[in-house]
Amino acid sequence: MQLKGEMSMLNVLHIQDTDVSEICSKLEQKRDEAPQFFMQSPIVIDGSELSGNALEFDFSALKQGLLDLGFIPVGSRNFPPAANNLMRESGWAIMRDQQSTSSVSKSEPVQKNQVKDSPVEESKENINTAPQTNPVAVMKNQMTVDRPVRSGQQVYAENSDMTVLSPTSAGSEIMADGSIHIYGALRGRVLAGARGNESARIYCQSLQAELIAIAGRYQLLDESDTTLKGKPAMIRLDGEKLVIEAL
Repeated sequence: MQLKGEMSMLNVLHIQDTDVSEICSKLEQKRDEAPQFFMQSPIVIDGSELSGNALEFDFSALKQGLLDLGFIPVGSRNFPPAANNLMRESGWAIMRDQQSTSSVSKSEPVQKNQVKDSPVEESKENINTAPQTNPVAVMKNQMTVDRPVRSGQQVYAENSDMTVLSPTSAGSEIMADGSIHIYGALRGRVLAGARGNESARIYCQSLQAELIAIAGRYQLLDESDTTLKGKPAMIRLDGEKLVIEAL
């Protein structure tokens, strides 16, 4: 038997008030936008933006609400230490606190109780707006994958751009903190800007992905009205919207 620590992609629910009913209602709406993506998906709650008293928060009700919505509660982080006993009694694992980071000014508006894909070891603020034109960020590091990414495989380029020289299969997942370049058919799920880099982009020779995401903003390709399915494409973030353009 081996026990290893690994970097995994988890949904992070940033809690900003103590109204559990409102949180679950908004989360249900978000889940229904992409039920296949969120169903049985692990989720972490983050209290770094909580404006109310954490000791008044009903952690038990939130955990049950998440289970009822089809999520799998994994743990909590960034809540005041005074609430630790309350969270433990409610069945929440307590994860190590992280400093929230963001690539934009804290004076920008924040969307309440937003779910994002983010590595569990990194916390970031929920950004509601972004510049209309984002310069393409170039990472210092570059990860190259020179073999096909098969169904069930997950490849992550930490603090790096990623270049894939072969096709990716349906059911695979590739993600990078920077941009992703696929010199072949893009299938499965692809997540660029995994740590919140809003200027990250996705490039591919044949767009056939199940799900595309940049900095936590996601879209199911089947629900997109793009005419570029199966064609060379570039995907970028414009505000809160993913834009698919021809290469």
